Amino acid sequence: MLQRTFSARLLDNTPSNLGMLRSVKALVAWGEVSPEILGDVLVKRGERDGADGVDDQFVRLLGKTSFEELAKAVVAGEVGIKALYKAGLKPRFRFHPPRGGFKKSLRRAATDGGELGYRGADINVLVKKMI
Repeated sequence: MLQRTFSARLLDNTPSNLGMLRSVKALVAWGEVSPEILGDVLVKRGERDGADGVDDQFVRLLGKTSFEELAKAVVAGEVGIKALYKAGLKPRFRFHPPRGGFKKSLRRAATDGGELGYRGADINVLVKKMI
């Protein structure tokens, strides 16, 4: 559950999660994240319980050698979201407001020329501006 603005969360691609996202499409933006962006998010914005950030020890705990390899495994579905949370990753990522601001209206869906709702691969551009 998102409790504040400019925060993000990883979700599995399940019908129940997609239904939840569709019901709140006027409030959130979502899409499929690329492995490169997910690796950057884990390095720069990842937080662990009882630690300052996510380090190489966290990656080795999940059986991977680098953040890039871990991000590719998460996107491919080899490492589940629940496995990340059980390893100590906090379920939310705190972002900055987008650098350069939003380019479109926050009152419209992405399909109607706005920023909210399903964005597909364009979510990577927005996340990169917010890291």
